[in-house]
Amino acid sequence: MEKFTIVDFEELHLDAAGAFLASRHRAERRRFPLLPERYEDAAETRELVRAAMGYAEGVAAVDGDGALAGFLFTYRNLVDPSSPRARYAAARESMLLAHTHAVAPDAEPSAIYHAPFAVLAERLLTDGIFEHVAHVPAGNSTVLDAWYSLGFGKANAVAIRDLSPLRRSGTRAVEIRRATPDDIDIVQRLVDEEARFHATSPIFRPYVAEQTQRAVRASLMESLERDTDVHLIARAEGEDAGIIDVGPGRGSPLYVPPGAAYIGDTAVRPEFRGTGVGTALVEAGLAWARERGFRAMTLHFATANALSSSFWTGLGFEVAMWHLRRRIDERIASHRP
Repeated sequence: MEKFTIVDFEELHLDAAGAFLASRHRAERRRFPLLPERYEDAAETRELVRAAMGYAEGVAAVDGDGALAGFLFTYRNLVDPSSPRARYAAARESMLLAHTHAVAPDAEPSAIYHAPFAVLAERLLTDGIFEHVAHVPAGNSTVLDAWYSLGFGKANAVAIRDLSPLRRSGTRAVEIRRATPDDIDIVQRLVDEEARFHATSPIFRPYVAEQTQRAVRASLMESLERDTDVHLIARAEGEDAGIIDVGPGRGSPLYVPPGAAYIGDTAVRPEFRGTGVGTALVEAGLAWARERGFRAMTLHFATANALSSSFWTGLGFEVAMWHLRRRIDERIASHRP
């Protein structure tokens, strides 16, 4: 196996890094044509890596001739425990974004990823960061295997879909209406259903409603007041049964299709699950996006959430990227030979 030297990422590595990333993205677009075409251009991906140099710490794996074989960046994500993001993210974690790592097209990923991650993980350990999240293309099994061999496992999926109408319909009469700021109490209560469900086994996402309630409410109110976002409430049997939030696309630039919208908070009350309420909400969300001129839809779901996994893929969403996670045993900080 060829040995590589790990050095800090520098400007001189940018051209090769951009080329590696563009090559990988071209292969991903053959699997998922909705992904943005612009990042097949190495000049565009080069700028993504250049931007990462401003907010992330990067290392490069170089061969004996000094040529780049692969690169990896990470940034420290420190989450305010009272913020809405605290519902989904650990308090301290490192993020390895999809556009901040790649290897040479003809290289064996597992031979290259290990050493850069080892260097960065050691640095992060000294900062008390034990949680690592890597965004990895879903279509490349050898790259996934490289991350699995480092102890990472699937945590979340990024899925994409066009805006064509659904092929299945619900089994229950459902009325859909757009929420207004006057509905803030209803919206917050329904959104909380999602957080409660995510706290159950085997998802086990901490329920931090008490700590985040004020910030979540403020964020929801801002969203309700924006014309660019919509919260749709489903009403069935005279009760508010579920909710879906749709707005402009967000996420990794490589995995947000041109003109994409994004599905955020989604929840159906337990007694209405499996009755078609969720399907009616998604159909309404797709229709809203079409009317607004969007051309695709993206979302995230937890892989441990079996209901979401089968629901979203059953509605035609394809997983294009995985969020992989590894947590290092904190005892290593004080227990080493």
